[in-house]
Amino acid sequence: MDSLKFRLVFSVVMALLMAFLMSGVLTAINTGLDAGFPGRWLHAFLLAWPIAIPAAFFFAPVARRVSMRLLGLSPPPR
Repeated sequence: MDSLKFRLVFSVVMALLMAFLMSGVLTAINTGLDAGFPGRWLHAFLLAWPIAIPAAFFFAPVARRVSMRLLGLSPPPR
């Protein structure tokens, strides 16, 4: 079982990476790559990251269980 501290740190790091990548890609697709892109990307990232943190915190255990079920793996002992 993951400790609460580990889950929190993992969620913050995972959310940072996901929000950074996805906000950049979607900003580029929706608005293009020009001189204003970095500012738009930063704005989108700063909006997305705080939303992504609780999403990662609460959905990571669900994703782990679903993945284990899909792969036919047994859950780790508690």
